[in-house]
Amino acid sequence: MHGHIRRPRRYFVVAAAVVSAVIFEAFTGAAPVLAQNGGATSDAAMKAAVIKEIAGINYGGPRPSVTVSGGVIMLSGTVSSLWLKEETINRALKVPGRTELQSDITINKAESDEKLAAEVVKRITGYDRFTVYDDFQGRVKNGVVFISGAVTEENKLTDIVERVAKIKGVQAIDNKVTILPANRSDDALRVAIANAIYRNPEFENYSMANPPIHVIVNNGYVTLTGIVRSEVEKIKAHESAASVFGSIKIDDRVRLAKEVK
Repeated sequence: MHGHIRRPRRYFVVAAAVVSAVIFEAFTGAAPVLAQNGGATSDAAMKAAVIKEIAGINYGGPRPSVTVSGGVIMLSGTVSSLWLKEETINRALKVPGRTELQSDITINKAESDEKLAAEVVKRITGYDRFTVYDDFQGRVKNGVVFISGAVTEENKLTDIVERVAKIKGVQAIDNKVTILPANRSDDALRVAIANAIYRNPEFENYSMANPPIHVIVNNGYVTLTGIVRSEVEKIKAHESAASVFGSIKIDDRVRLAKEVK
């Protein structure tokens, strides 16, 4: 593989229930009790309004039940994904006149954390804006998806959170992903380092649809992440990154494939 890197690429690795990729913020779970507003809207009218709001959601099964008493909206039932739970709550919150909203909606559990992690990987790698300049690491435990890393644009993170939240069995998302600041110097540095690495003959046999090393730059600080096949590749990647002028420090977190369990 020769030539300059001009456009972002995609990459992702998973081992057992460990996710090496993105994950995000918004869908961290709504509080079970949400107090809002006052009003004299009748309970029956309020219930009808909530049912109308959630009528357009495709649950793929029974719709959550809605009851209203004394202005308190109560939602209960079981749904297949975190996104469905959140969307139901958010739409119910649009109904005026409530004194409180209570949610007892539960999410069906996945068959296993390993299968859930594999589906998370699939959803993230299927996102065409996940690039060599983004990094996502994580794990799945008891249906909760934990993620960390860094992403170059906030809307990428939002998109991926939603993709993961729609996976059947995800109970919650614990997002620790950093949104990298907009910085022209960082942009130039990350491109220069990626070019230096992927011009190296050691990496010519890798598919750039799934690059092995990601280049994360934050205010001049460089982090290399990913998985390579040999110690030689790891050394060459570091040397290539170090050959580029402008970085304050390089944190090499690249691992060997044999080290990933």
